[in-house]
Amino acid sequence: MAWILSIMTYSEFVKLVVCVSLDTVEYLVPFLLQPIIGDMLDIIGLVACLYFFRWLGLFAVLELVPGLDVLPINTLAWLLWFIINHREDFSYGLIRP
Repeated sequence: MAWILSIMTYSEFVKLVVCVSLDTVEYLVPFLLQPIIGDMLDIIGLVACLYFFRWLGLFAVLELVPGLDVLPINTLAWLLWFIINHREDFSYGLIRP
């Protein structure tokens, strides 16, 4: 796990864990795919993304679109946020230490 924290800060790692856990809870608990309960979890994920990622969290609005529950939207929002925040680290395809 130390190599993960070498390319990101601890707070970025915590945000990733929250986003991945929100996505996996949706997949592992089948009754959360029901319309009312699933939408409440989608709204919780949307609020978490807006809190963590500010305006980039609006990407999580896709979670409310019917049929897109199979995509890990929260994790994709984290990935988008991480790439935008570290775009200078990804220049020329290399991550600087």
